[in-house]
Amino acid sequence: MSNNIPRITKLKKQRHRNRYRNKNINEEECLDIESTSAEPVKQTVKSQTTHTRRKSKTIKTVQENDLKKCIQTMIESCISPICDRTPDSTIKQDIKKTDTRSNFCSSFQKESAKPTKKAKAQLAKGNTDISNKKKINDIKQNRDKLTVEKANNSFASREQKCIKKSKKHEKNLKEEFPESIPLPEIQKILESQKSTNLKYVEGHLRINHKYFKHAYVGMSNKENDLLIIGLRDRNRAFDGDLVVASINEEEKWQKGSNGKKQKTGTIVCILEKIHPRKAVGCLKKVGTTVLLQPRDSRIPLITIYPESLPPMYRKTPSLFEGVLFLAKIKSWNKPWSALGKIEHMLGTLGDIEVELNAILLQNDINTEPFNDELLKELPPAENIFTSTDIKEREDWRHHCVFTIDPATAVDLDDAVSCTVMTNGNYEVAVHIADVTHYLKSYSPLDKEVAKRATTVYLANHVYPMLPDQLCKMCSLLPGQDKLTFSVIWEMTPEAEIIKHRFAKTIINSCCQMAYEQAQMIIEDSECFPNDTLEIKGNFKPSIIRKVVEDLFKLSEKMRLKRFADGALRIDQPKLHVVIDKESGLPLSYNISEQKDSNRLIEEFMLLANMTVATHLYKTVPQYALLRNHRIPSERVLTMTQNILQKFGIHLDIGSSGDLYASIRRYETYAELQSEEYMYLAKYRLMVINNLCSKAMARATYNCSANVETTEDLRHYALNVPFYTHFTSPIRRYPDIVVHRLLRYTLFTDVELPQSWNSELCSKIAKNCNSRKYCAKIAEEQSRELYFTYLIDINGPMTVVAIVCDVKEQSIEVILCDTGIKLKVYVSEIKDKTSIEFTNEYSVPTLTVTWKVSNVTQVITVFTIVHLRIEKHADLFRLNAVLLEPNQDHDC
Repeated sequence: MSNNIPRITKLKKQRHRNRYRNKNINEEECLDIESTSAEPVKQTVKSQTTHTRRKSKTIKTVQENDLKKCIQTMIESCISPICDRTPDSTIKQDIKKTDTRSNFCSSFQKESAKPTKKAKAQLAKGNTDISNKKKINDIKQNRDKLTVEKANNSFASREQKCIKKSKKHEKNLKEEFPESIPLPEIQKILESQKSTNLKYVEGHLRINHKYFKHAYVGMSNKENDLLIIGLRDRNRAFDGDLVVASINEEEKWQKGSNGKKQKTGTIVCILEKIHPRKAVGCLKKVGTTVLLQPRDSRIPLITIYPESLPPMYRKTPSLFEGVLFLAKIKSWNKPWSALGKIEHMLGTLGDIEVELNAILLQNDINTEPFNDELLKELPPAENIFTSTDIKEREDWRHHCVFTIDPATAVDLDDAVSCTVMTNGNYEVAVHIADVTHYLKSYSPLDKEVAKRATTVYLANHVYPMLPDQLCKMCSLLPGQDKLTFSVIWEMTPEAEIIKHRFAKTIINSCCQMAYEQAQMIIEDSECFPNDTLEIKGNFKPSIIRKVVEDLFKLSEKMRLKRFADGALRIDQPKLHVVIDKESGLPLSYNISEQKDSNRLIEEFMLLANMTVATHLYKTVPQYALLRNHRIPSERVLTMTQNILQKFGIHLDIGSSGDLYASIRRYETYAELQSEEYMYLAKYRLMVINNLCSKAMARATYNCSANVETTEDLRHYALNVPFYTHFTSPIRRYPDIVVHRLLRYTLFTDVELPQSWNSELCSKIAKNCNSRKYCAKIAEEQSRELYFTYLIDINGPMTVVAIVCDVKEQSIEVILCDTGIKLKVYVSEIKDKTSIEFTNEYSVPTLTVTWKVSNVTQVITVFTIVHLRIEKHADLFRLNAVLLEPNQDHDC
């Protein structure tokens, strides 16, 4: 046992270190755990310590056996393996045990000078002779020498380890997140800095889909976007968040492809957390740590809290291969990995229901039904209005009022009416469902609705913001008395507004008209959809037709005037997937088209929103909830202008009106072409609109008190000073807030709650921005998911696409019949082609030579290409492959 003393001592130290290390790991893993008890953590530490002890025993047994072999070999070669703690008696005993072995004897005889018979006899008897004593002395000297060398080596080794640890510590310090600047302090900095010498930039963070280490914050001037390199400088911010970034010193700027330096920055404050901090992915075990690898590369790896893992995962992780999980990020203390917990095990990768559930959960969409307790404050479904309900309301039930909506619409927020006045002018009214009559401020139900903030429209399902009972009460269904909040204008036949007013009203809609039915009337004044349109009340079809015609004439003039005043509209195709109600499977797809009937309603809703916004800013400027649209990135617009100029298309980017006029010129040109060239011109228009939209900022809700000047409230695309949302309170919470504010400004007996202030207004605005962003992403993802499912059912498709961007390793295309944007990677065809990338005259170009046919294909922006699209082998997304031109492609 004495031979094992040093090794056992080391094992004890190692065991102690393991115990300490395990403790540290668990302490770090449990940082910032929300609503988790400490007991599971203690159990985890104990189990890991027990595991370490067992492991130490195994190591000890193996090492003892190795030690014995080592001692034997070293003694045989006359080198002592024993450290200075080993007693001399042990050496003598070991030599006695091994001196009769032939290898030792031969070694001994070589070193002995002609041994005598007496010496041989003494050896045979097992006694130690003079030569053997000399040998022992040599061994002792060698032992001492080795001990010193070992000590020196050990010291050097420790020194090297210290240096390595020091370097590692230095590296870790560099990998720590930079310090954040508190919100009040950063607000003062932003207010005080001069526009000519910016040190801090505010904007929404955009993270590169394909290269997550690069993120961008838009600059307010003509400069390139501020480049944020790496997770450290991103400083815990996620895609879509509103952030403030400091501009780095010039030596840290990065050289761009054009040879110019691009400014880099570091995020120092997150003004508004818009990303939900949730991720869907599969689990991966690395040692004792379990990571979730998010499908979205823009989200960091997530170290999972052990107590949130499925019970069987630790023992049999292989059972969970190909299973999707949802994780909630709880904290992000180190750049390389966030900390989080598993919230849901979703199911098998690739299953359509699992994929849909993943979309809902990762975008934090609340699909839970409303609690029965919350619904108790609502009146019964068959509510009969009392005199109190209709007190001080204007009675419009005798007017010809109706709704125009999509054919499948259930929640009808808005209705319209138009009558000719005695002076020849028109009295036009927009009537909006009065949700606030039933939904009381700060009630438990109101708080829950405020959290949801928006109705979510997926390809297969609608998740309403309001409970179903309240939706039915408020929806402006035909033949039913409904309470409304109305905006009423007097207009000339030329659509000039003489005056306006607001009123609480009660209406009874005479019909629920679909856009297609309204379009039929607009296109043919003699036509009326008698067979499909059910009319309530005593109104004749001719009266309804006359109202539609009058509204359309006014809306056309309003639209022309609005764009003449500098408004901008960028139309992009919207995919609609037709789904079978019984099976839930996708049947077909089409593009949602904007027609005159859509534009009719759009004009009057815009006018109502602008009228209310102007009124609110004049009456309650300190806490009006408005919607603004910032000016676009001038740099990106200039780049787009330069690219299109090389293809003979001129864009004037001086203002929103100038930009729209340029786009409209090309629309008119496309409409005048023959059928063959008309489609090509329309495809090109898709590219122009796509490139222009990339420069646009995201419209957001804001409290009017939180801006320096009224210019910060301006809506760029509409080119108006004030804008808000008033017309859709059934599906948007900001509209509910606006209704309450408007009511407060109109009636002297109405007071705002004491808690209503600019702080609360800002808080509501931030939540609405976040919820709207997530709902939009979920809607887009669900449409593309069902389209991918349709492709998977029917097999690969050959499609026509138009190129909108060219890179060295890929091209970005728009599918001409769906408007879906895809990246096509040249690596998919590298075996069949030779490829050359050039950027001559700043026109990025891919020259593809197909080896078998020797056909050369030159690809730039606007090139028409054929693709094979199919479902990705492993993921539920589309994969596109470039096809050789001049082949018979069945499109």
